[in-house]
Formats: sequence, structure tokens, C-alpha cells
Amino acid sequence: MDKKTIREIAISSAMYSLGAIFAPLVIIGGSGYLLDQWLDTYPVIFLISALVAFVVTNIMLFKRIKKINSIIDKHRDEIIEKKMNEAGSKKED
Repeated sequence: MDKKTIREIAISSAMYSLGAIFAPLVIIGGSGYLLDQWLDTYPVIFLISALVAFVVTNIMLFKRIKKINSIIDKHRDEIIEKKMNEAGSKKED
């Protein structure tokens, strides 16, 4: 994996992380806030919706980290296989 690929993965992961944090908070938390204002129950529904947004954010980030780890593992396995093949070909010489 070259430096450009690593950089692209890092940038896309950072952008995804920002979206995964702010989108649920704005959508779910904002909905809870508006419901609280409409039902005059502030801050009950807002706190519950913020907690739900926190859980959703953690699930989204966990899935992304799992995907990145699988990409890294695949790359590591390719490097190990390449080195094993190179070592095997050197022994035959």
C-alpha cells in the first residue's frame, strides 16, 4: 500500500467520522429538540434522542473501523505472502 492510498484512506475515514458524529446528532438530536419544544417537555425527549444519537454514532464508527481493519489485514497478508514467495525463490537459487 503506497503513501497515496494510505492518505486517501485516512482522509476518507476522517470525513466519514465527522459525518457519522454530526449527522445523527443533528437529525436525531434536532428532532428530539423540536419534539420537546412542541410538547413542552424540554429536556426529556432531547436527552433521550441525544443518547440514541450517541449509540447510532458508535455503531457507525465501529463498522467503519472494522472495515478499515479488514483492509489493513488484507494488505498485511499480501505483504507476508510476497515476502514468503521472495524468500522461497532465493532458497531455490
